[in-house]
Amino acid sequence: MSRNPNTWSSNGKLLLTGEYLVMEGALSLALPINKGQSLTVNQTDNKLLRWKANKPGGLWFRVEFSLPSLELIVTDNIDLASNLAKILLVVRRLSPDFLQDNFGLDIVTHLDFNPDFGFGTSSTLISNIANWADVDPYKLLDLTFGGSGYDIACARSSESILFHRFGDEIKVRDAKFEPDFKDNLYFVYLGKKQNSAESISNFRKNCKFSSLEIDSISNITKEIIVANDLTTFEELLMEHESIISGILKLPTVKSLYFPDYPGAVKSLGAWGGDFVLITNTESDSDFRKTMKGKGFVPVFSYDELIL
Repeated sequence: MSRNPNTWSSNGKLLLTGEYLVMEGALSLALPINKGQSLTVNQTDNKLLRWKANKPGGLWFRVEFSLPSLELIVTDNIDLASNLAKILLVVRRLSPDFLQDNFGLDIVTHLDFNPDFGFGTSSTLISNIANWADVDPYKLLDLTFGGSGYDIACARSSESILFHRFGDEIKVRDAKFEPDFKDNLYFVYLGKKQNSAESISNFRKNCKFSSLEIDSISNITKEIIVANDLTTFEELLMEHESIISGILKLPTVKSLYFPDYPGAVKSLGAWGGDFVLITNTESDSDFRKTMKGKGFVPVFSYDELIL
């Protein structure tokens, strides 16, 4: 490694279709966003790994490890530092020479979005570390946070993607999702951050489904990417919500927070409180005013967020 900075960047994500069932083989539509995370590595003369993580507004956390042992020396957030150490130790399992050189490193990360948003704090980190260490990002994800890997695919794509995973086989292709009605699509934060790993665990322990539901979600995904009008798109979203609601035995987000809203409301990712997709036919200013009145901010239009 040279003394010049090496920097890697990865995109955040939103999962438009296939939440939960993407892990079980459902074809899913995922959207990379224009906010992500970068990681910069500088070589130093000491045998320390100094890590400084930044988020919007300033410092997120710091940690210092000894090298090559990765023993914790000091941190201002023990939980985040411990998770980071676990990731780095897993990388060493995949690449035994990782962090075994006779020098130190200063590492700085920059997150472009609030870590509570569910935009891919973990997946962008995994993608960047995998690039830096030259290891398979999907294997690294499997051995750390788990999940389908659609978020890793988004981290490395600049276009919407169709994602399919069956066992260890992963297929990713461009979806070319650019609907004529994109100006009617908004992403609204509910303000109740969900833990993806816990959501996945609860789903696998408690939820029952069949190949029929998986095939139905896959078919909805195929129909959504070719939907040429907003009404058809909304009908597909609501059908999707109904299927997942039945599997999870949870009420839809529309029935909970937007029962009288005339448009469609769809959960994105783990149900319960990250971002939702909402269709709108009123003016932009009126829609934002309505959402603010309900206590839901921030609000992003499609073009404000999607790559």
